[in-house]
Amino acid sequence: MGQTATDISGKYRSLIRRVVWGILLTGIAASLATLLPLSFYISQSQERTGLAYASAQAMSVQKQLQHYQSIAKQFASRTQIRKALIAYSAGELDIAQLVQVTRDRITDAAAFIPNLVAGVRVTNSGEIVAQYDGPASSLLDAKLNLDWQQLRPYGMHYVTVDDDLFISAAAPIVDEDKRTIGIDILLFGPTEILDILRELNTFGQSTNFRLVNSRERLYIEFDQVSNQLKQREFGSNESFYIAAYGNVPFVYRDTSKEAPRLHYFIPFSDSAWGLVVIHAETSVFGALVTEFASVALVILIAVTIGAWWLHKYSQPIIRAQLAQHRQLRESNRKLKLANTVFEKAQEAIVITDNSLIILRANKAFVQLFNIEVDKIKNTCLLAFIDDGRMTNEIQRQVRRHIQKNDSWQGEVWYKKPGGQSFPALQTITPVRNNDGRALQLIHIFNDISAEKHAQERLQQLALTDTLTHLPNRFAVLQHLDDAIKRTNLSKQSCALLFFDLDFFKPVNDTHGHDVGDALLQAIGPRVRECLRSSDIVGRLGGDEFVILIENIQQRSDIEKIAGEVIVALQKPFRIGTLTLQIGASMGVALYPDHADTPKQLLKIADAAMYKAKEGGRNQFCFAE
Repeated sequence: MGQTATDISGKYRSLIRRVVWGILLTGIAASLATLLPLSFYISQSQERTGLAYASAQAMSVQKQLQHYQSIAKQFASRTQIRKALIAYSAGELDIAQLVQVTRDRITDAAAFIPNLVAGVRVTNSGEIVAQYDGPASSLLDAKLNLDWQQLRPYGMHYVTVDDDLFISAAAPIVDEDKRTIGIDILLFGPTEILDILRELNTFGQSTNFRLVNSRERLYIEFDQVSNQLKQREFGSNESFYIAAYGNVPFVYRDTSKEAPRLHYFIPFSDSAWGLVVIHAETSVFGALVTEFASVALVILIAVTIGAWWLHKYSQPIIRAQLAQHRQLRESNRKLKLANTVFEKAQEAIVITDNSLIILRANKAFVQLFNIEVDKIKNTCLLAFIDDGRMTNEIQRQVRRHIQKNDSWQGEVWYKKPGGQSFPALQTITPVRNNDGRALQLIHIFNDISAEKHAQERLQQLALTDTLTHLPNRFAVLQHLDDAIKRTNLSKQSCALLFFDLDFFKPVNDTHGHDVGDALLQAIGPRVRECLRSSDIVGRLGGDEFVILIENIQQRSDIEKIAGEVIVALQKPFRIGTLTLQIGASMGVALYPDHADTPKQLLKIADAAMYKAKEGGRNQFCFAE
């Protein structure tokens, strides 16, 4: 009897211990199972959002730097000045004549660049041909006295004058044999770069912005207090950053200091430079740990009291039933918590079977598609997808990727019941059984239309001339490259009409640049009246414009259009109370008759335009 009681007591105590440990381990496991995925997902979401904003900022900064480099290349490509340098290299002009030929032309061109501080043109042997101030020369606190030969001969760099940092852009001037005969170096103020960093800053005043050059172990830092760009060098304890920065965008978490910081690095294409956005990391994990620690403490106290009560007053079976009841109640609470997370999530969450039949969807999904809950269950998820963009082959690729990598993330286009399509960033994760077979799929996605529209807007601004709102030089080259590809497929030809305005300089000199700008803005609408809707009019810079015409049937068609444009530009322009009359000289180059690349077509059409000027102006001339 005593032995039996001892056995029962021992089994009872063993049962109590198992119940206590089982509940404790279940609570800890359930807490960790909820804490870790949730903290990981929030952290990943924070990093993806930050990287997207940093990418938009980096793209804007790089576009502005490329714009400066493009201006330098346009200076270096002006035909008349290049011819003068060639003549000087051949001994046909002395340095005084070369300076006289180039000084006025380069100074007049510089006046149209708002953020230009200063510039210089030197020969290949280092002799200064023209040194000039730009419209933004007032940014200099002291007289500019630079050793221009110490600046980087080509490409983008920077220079510090009286503790103020300026952007430099240099471009070679080459002759017909691609030999360098001179260099143009332009110096730009930091205003536009500062405006981009300040206006696109979504991280707050504590954020640190750096333009990093990993090759030279230095960076340019945006000081939000003084609103200036300052040159810095990596300290000895920061050398490891250089190894961390590669050539692809990524997020780097620096835990070497008391407050961890996130580094969002976006490299610039074809450059040693990149943008680094640094800000303090929000401690999501710590807050979640504190919350779950409180719950774990409550569970521990409840289990301790319950175990003592069961041990004192209840029989083993009753105690086991009570323990089971508490376990079920705790599990139910966790299920409710998981259901709350599912329903309250801002992202649309859909659970489907392996055939994409919807088993359950959260409230965010219902609101996104504005559809009743009853109409969702047992519906195929493909019914909500834009089938014009999601082909069977793409679906097979997604399934293969999930099978290989156990998840997939990418862009998917959905269609709302009203027919409106929108892009979504989607993650698909399979739920597998013990045999590894996918029984269900969890789809998490959100509408990224606003982000894509913002990106497209930035791209549009980068390809549009700010004065005339016509395609700029970058856009013209892109359109010309696309036209050449289409022409190769259609076996037809296309034409590039390059023209600049005759007697435009006297208009600026007599009536001022405001009138000159208004006249340039009127050129595009006047020329479009002579063209088809599919033809493109663009501005290369200054008073130089181009027209791109595709699907040419015969040469006489181009002659007719060129003649009509020449006549149209000779008609008077009404600018305010003024009536102005100018003209145009035009050069015409055909693809594939005269050249087979966009830059060659521009060059040949430019040469034909100068031939038209030499022949008496107000006429067009075909390239030879």
